[in-house]
Amino acid sequence: MTAAPVLLAANTKTSPTWASPLAFVAAGDEVSVIHQGEVLARSRDAIIVHEQGHTPIFYFPREDVQFSTFTLIDRTSHCPRKGDASYYGAKSTDDAPEGAVVAWSYEDPIPMAAILKDHFAFYSDNIELSRKA
Repeated sequence: MTAAPVLLAANTKTSPTWASPLAFVAAGDEVSVIHQGEVLARSRDAIIVHEQGHTPIFYFPREDVQFSTFTLIDRTSHCPRKGDASYYGAKSTDDAPEGAVVAWSYEDPIPMAAILKDHFAFYSDNIELSRKA
């Protein structure tokens, strides 16, 4: 049986290993995702996921994400550490074609990542991340 994931306090230093590949840390600050001047998400409850071999990623609670700018697309993938991912595309904008993938979520994550249920992450290549205390 896998232990339930633990949310660590803000500013906790982590070093994921192969034996313990995921660490979940409270962002502790207000974090915003901005694309072309539009706020896609803003939250004081974001989680930073530290995963062995990957750059830390911010995950935002569903209720803090502006869904009017997204559409669910027909694409999935599987992560052995987190589960099956669903992807969301941008609605058409000047420089992003309809359906360009901007976010993903784990609707039914595996037990070791259960804390990510109802959270969304964003691809960093087309967004600005703003953080303020």
